[in-house]
Amino acid sequence: MEINVTNFQDRRQVPNGTWRVVPVAGEERLPAADFDLTAIDRLDVDSRTFLYDRNRTAYVIAFGISDDDENPEFLMRTYQLFRSAGPAKKKKGPNKGPKKPLGKRIGLKVLPRARRRKLANRVYSLSRRLNPPRGNRILFASEMRTGLGGNLLRVHDRMIERGLDKQWQFRHSFRIPSTANKWTTLRLIYLLATSDVVLMDDYFGLIAQLGISPDTKIIQLWHAGSGFKSVGYSRFGRYGSPKLTNAHRKYTYVITGSEHLVPVYAEAFGIEESAVVPTGLPRIDTFLDEERSRKVVEDFFTANPKLRGKKIVLFAPTFRGKGISDAHYDYDRIDFAKLHEVCGDKYVVLFRMHHFIPGSVPIPAEYSDRLLDFASFPDTNDLLQVTDVLVTDYSSIIYEYTLLDRPILFYAYDKDSYSVIRGFHRDYDSVAPGKICVTFDALLKALQDEDFDTSKVAQFREENFDFVDTNSADRVIDWLILGDPSDRQTGGDHQWLDLAPDDTAPGDEPLSDQSEA
Repeated sequence: MEINVTNFQDRRQVPNGTWRVVPVAGEERLPAADFDLTAIDRLDVDSRTFLYDRNRTAYVIAFGISDDDENPEFLMRTYQLFRSAGPAKKKKGPNKGPKKPLGKRIGLKVLPRARRRKLANRVYSLSRRLNPPRGNRILFASEMRTGLGGNLLRVHDRMIERGLDKQWQFRHSFRIPSTANKWTTLRLIYLLATSDVVLMDDYFGLIAQLGISPDTKIIQLWHAGSGFKSVGYSRFGRYGSPKLTNAHRKYTYVITGSEHLVPVYAEAFGIEESAVVPTGLPRIDTFLDEERSRKVVEDFFTANPKLRGKKIVLFAPTFRGKGISDAHYDYDRIDFAKLHEVCGDKYVVLFRMHHFIPGSVPIPAEYSDRLLDFASFPDTNDLLQVTDVLVTDYSSIIYEYTLLDRPILFYAYDKDSYSVIRGFHRDYDSVAPGKICVTFDALLKALQDEDFDTSKVAQFREENFDFVDTNSADRVIDWLILGDPSDRQTGGDHQWLDLAPDDTAPGDEPLSDQSEA
């Protein structure tokens, strides 16, 4: 028996109280005394205390047996405990951090967070009353991007290709924490209140503060495919854990790539499995468009002629930290001098760090002929088309790359600590579709010797893609925007493209003329 204590009923946790767990056979309740109680000591082991909200809140799950000698019962006790944050401590010394601007300090005094939330909901309700949704307004929005990209861009463009922009009124809101202010927040509240459909592609904290109308479709086109790191409620009680009330619970639908990932996403977002729909990721549409891919490769080498004839290594790890506010990467783990030496005349390494990580890669100037920072390149997926070897760690970038049947090296120097702090939703060592290197020297040797392991790539694709085609955006539009998941006709049937036509696999083209991907 399994109980998800964070998502028990109506997207809420198991309420405080003492709960009897009653065994049933057919319609008959069975006494607990009829069961083997020799493993009773496991009840203490399986009891858990989940700390979150900066350790100010604890959610306790305790299992036990009632003290009824005649008919003991299996009990589950749940408690949510809080403590005050206490008075704010003033930091001293060089690490005390910058002082908040005077205007912000005054603003927090005049309008504390609770009052701001109440005001925001009043603005939402008033906006919806004065200018109610008309059945044809769709909002493309992100709190982590400055413009359209990824899944949002593909759905947007596909709706235009199908002429749906003549029926729907397109609206947009894109900002990041550093560009958000009270005026853009008021505008966003108005757009959320007056739109029929809202499409987003990442965490969207504002909707947690609003009483969103159940008539509004909130569709999460999660930006990433399936990587390894746990997100959302999969890391409840861990570092950076969400609260039990969270923006993720407000989604009407979430998309994923396969039926296999439905329970993973349902757990992560704290929603029921029926709300997770395996449409496939819309950005795969353009990634698998052969004509566009050829043009991407041609344009890349036209713009970077010095890279023609080189084997391209893309170094693209995920960030460390809780999120955009503290994202970082330990560059001390990279020996740029040794990497430059191993490259020789054979390789060139393009660094594409996670967009949360601020600043440029500290590549010494003397190594810039072979080691290049490609942070400003417009589209990561387009870089994958010219990549011969991908170096990553726990990132979901492997999701698309496995479709190209090219080697992946996993540089997981902090695998054990990352697993403890962040958590993995599946076993890293057994599932990673490539060779795992825990030291930089091991990574360099694997690269130098071309010691790659592609034995798990096919299985990874099978588990993560119900559809390998160019129709994911259409499924999002038809199943979720214009209709609902009951409109699905093809279910989880696999539709595979021929990834390696004739006798030449992608990536095996002569390096002197990389005109195809």
